[in-house]
Amino acid sequence: MERMIEIGGLSDELLNRLDERASQVGVDRGSYVRHLIERAVAPPSSAASLAELLGPVHDYTDAHGLSEEEIEQFFTEQLTDSRRGRRRVDESGRPTH
Repeated sequence: MERMIEIGGLSDELLNRLDERASQVGVDRGSYVRHLIERAVAPPSSAASLAELLGPVHDYTDAHGLSEEEIEQFFTEQLTDSRRGRRRVDESGRPTH
């Protein structure tokens, strides 16, 4: 049996951000909140699998119709930028971390 909960005290700003996030992954507010609750109450012993960690990424890419090539290009660019950031040097020529 499904139940309904009501939450008071949510600002318009918070609801707008919630709607924006739900829209980004291609679901409605209720579905997104349900997913957040399910994740929040999952037993501690249920360590997140890679599939669970990548769930929001898959939702986003499906909702926006991104191809495998576009996804690969995006992650390659992000990895390159991250590595480049770790290789930066300070004014004295020493690597920064």
